[in-house]
Amino acid sequence: MSGSFTPTAETLIPDLLKAQPAARPVLDRHGLHGCGGSRGPVESLGFFAQMHGVPLEHLLAELTEAIHQPTGEAEPAAPPSVADTIYRRYFFAAIAVILTAGAVWGAYLLWRIGFAGSFTALSIHHVNAHGHAQIFGWVGLFIMGFAYQAFPRFWQTTLVAPRLAVLTFAAMLVGLVMCTLAMPVPEQPWAAPAALAGGAITALAAAVFAGQLGVTFHRSKAPLEPWVGFVLVALGWFVVQSLYATWHTWQLMTAATQDALLWQLATYQAPLRDVQIHGLALFMILGVSMRMMPALLNARPTPQRRGWTALAVLSLAVVTESVLFIVYRWSGNHWLAAWLMAPWVMLTAGIAMVVWPWRLWRRPGAPGAPGVPGVRDRSTKFIRTAYLWLAISLVMLLLLPVHHLLSGLPFSHAYYGAIRHAITVGFISLMIMGMAAKVVPTLNGVDPRTLPALWGPFVLVNVGCFLRVSLQSLTDWYATAFLLVGVSGVLEVAGLAWWSMHLAGIMWRGRRSEGHARELAAPEALPARLAAHHFVGDVVRWYPQTIAVLADLGFTPVRHPVLRRTLARRVTLAQASLVGGVPLADLLAALNTAIDAPPESAPSSCCGDCQQCPCAAEHEPVRATTADVSFTGDQA
Repeated sequence: MSGSFTPTAETLIPDLLKAQPAARPVLDRHGLHGCGGSRGPVESLGFFAQMHGVPLEHLLAELTEAIHQPTGEAEPAAPPSVADTIYRRYFFAAIAVILTAGAVWGAYLLWRIGFAGSFTALSIHHVNAHGHAQIFGWVGLFIMGFAYQAFPRFWQTTLVAPRLAVLTFAAMLVGLVMCTLAMPVPEQPWAAPAALAGGAITALAAAVFAGQLGVTFHRSKAPLEPWVGFVLVALGWFVVQSLYATWHTWQLMTAATQDALLWQLATYQAPLRDVQIHGLALFMILGVSMRMMPALLNARPTPQRRGWTALAVLSLAVVTESVLFIVYRWSGNHWLAAWLMAPWVMLTAGIAMVVWPWRLWRRPGAPGAPGVPGVRDRSTKFIRTAYLWLAISLVMLLLLPVHHLLSGLPFSHAYYGAIRHAITVGFISLMIMGMAAKVVPTLNGVDPRTLPALWGPFVLVNVGCFLRVSLQSLTDWYATAFLLVGVSGVLEVAGLAWWSMHLAGIMWRGRRSEGHARELAAPEALPARLAAHHFVGDVVRWYPQTIAVLADLGFTPVRHPVLRRTLARRVTLAQASLVGGVPLADLLAALNTAIDAPPESAPSSCCGDCQQCPCAAEHEPVRATTADVSFTGDQA
């Protein structure tokens, strides 16, 4: 059969792996490992080659050679590792944030603004706590989850120290929760120290994340292309804004007077948002887009020289707009404020240099160009509309002086907030929704032909964003617009919740299918003798008869199935001997004697139904061993 099979650009990966398992090592070498389960992602070889930066002719030649001249028995797909599944916990956490302190809390605050008839009616501490959750919990966690999973594969390498990503996730979550709970209540004596500690933990996590990816790229020996430059600069902005946000939050929460609080807010809040939105989020999205757009939209890539020029222009624009605003505030010279138009023009020009070659106003290539022949990719409508919102936000930013002139206001909180909303929800959130709608099914091996088009969430979020941006701007002239602005938040929350449940369902199905695959996998080779470095959880899974031995020696928690699947998986026999006060030599001798002894038959009094009878506790360990096999990769 192998002699007659020739892979082509249109060949789907699951079809290839089913017919020719010998092709897997080639695809794994180019970044497939851990993607799409044992079948692989439902995408064409042509799309795979584009996404992973492999010349199609080179990939097809390698696959043909592996198929026609196999070097040995094909190896089965390796079970997913921590690096393969780490994105799930980040995505799940980001969804939890957006449906609580993110979009839901934001919609509630918007209703309060509407009832009060003023965008300055709320406590700035409540608004900032919501904004902190959005930046670090929604945007930050999605960036980290995507980067940990995708970038090593783009660089055709593996993530350095993948288990460190688990600790980074825990640190981000702890820091985020501490800040979000403490920031709204600055009057409490514990609040400011808790927010400071939470901010420091978050900044440390951001630094570790950035360093981990930096080392991964360095070790990969991949070429330094413009898209990588955008990503590396975004990682730098991630660390900078984390430190900046921690300092700014502390200054606001400990301000001695109202005047001191207003000075801190008016001077440093706008530059912080510029660094977070134009620095971290924009640079990361542009970098990822430069890497993925040619494949997703069948578009021309951004020329390298233009990409490097745009990176320099945009970096200068973000630094200039942030520094210039602070200098203007300190000097009080309003002519300096007028010079902010210069970095805004640079920002617009730099983005246009990157995006123009993609021709986003045109329809993508023939159906199936994004990966599966005959299927229009559902993510493209999110991505193209997101860039439309980015353009709207830039036009509104350039028209800021015109709005001030027409409204007669020296500064408009409503209009400035509308600009921020256009880029945060219209651009950033839609990009997250679109990219995740493409990436998550791919990683979980879900056929896109079986998935809904997600028109409902797409329409709800866009209509909500349009109402928010337009109505908020109109409040400078018509107070009645406040009565309707809360509706926009409800629509956005509904769309995000719809999308979130769909995405979470795919990830949960993928996790369950991986666990089922592990249960069906061939049994592993068992060690003939147990040693100090073996984990307790592995020992009782390999040799269920050791549960009774461990319990007799005082390790009674090992009888509980949940503890065997959690804590016992992280404790070695050497550590258990120290904790239990049992000499290691005695512990190993007892266990090895037990595994050498012939298995005992069940007592004659057993009723045979170990779910109900009193002997259930004695036979539960034996029954649980098969299910325990599924608790690997994702539980690390």
